[in-house]
Amino acid sequence: MPGPHVSRVRALYKRVLQLHRVLPPDLKALGDQYVKDEFRRHKAVGSDEAQRFLQEWEASGALVSLPKTFGGPSVSR
Repeated sequence: MPGPHVSRVRALYKRVLQLHRVLPPDLKALGDQYVKDEFRRHKAVGSDEAQRFLQEWEASGALVSLPKTFGGPSVSR
């Protein structure tokens, strides 16, 4: 994802992996692999698709509800 989205993508990727730290080991491994695969699949998309990809991830309730569900620290958006 070339262009101005690169820093947003990296920040989002890092945030999601940090949130996975509160998961039980089996779920963490599964979630980490899914995230890595998903971000890798979208690495070479155009600007419009990159924007949609970011919007979907950032709008995902998982970024807010995951810490609440597993008792980890909440993350502000």
